[in-house]
Amino acid sequence: MAASKIVLVIDDDDVVRLTMQNVLKKGGYIVYVAENGAVGLAAFKKQKPDIVITDMLMPDKEGLQTISEIREIDKDVKIIAMSGGGRSQNMSFLELARKIGADRLLVKPVKPDQLLAAVDTLF
Repeated sequence: MAASKIVLVIDDDDVVRLTMQNVLKKGGYIVYVAENGAVGLAAFKKQKPDIVITDMLMPDKEGLQTISEIREIDKDVKIIAMSGGGRSQNMSFLELARKIGADRLLVKPVKPDQLLAAVDTLF
């Protein structure tokens, strides 16, 4: 895997964001992070990542809207949608994410090897 591959992680949970950033950096990726979809969309436009990993349930622009807006900008970027289902454990967000353009789905909590495998398979 070439170190020039860029991944953007969008998640409102600080621990999830930091953990994913560390795992992906150890895997050889260049990683940018954003704490919500609004910040993530701005980072996407600036950094032009190869892969976007986004949570579904976030303040200031949730995952479905973020995926939709990213797809309007770049129909070819790879997107991984992830969710723990929130308090209701509702996983329907992930199926909706697939329908609007997510390439892979991850259910939280995501193990480091699952994360790297999901990202690696998209290159």
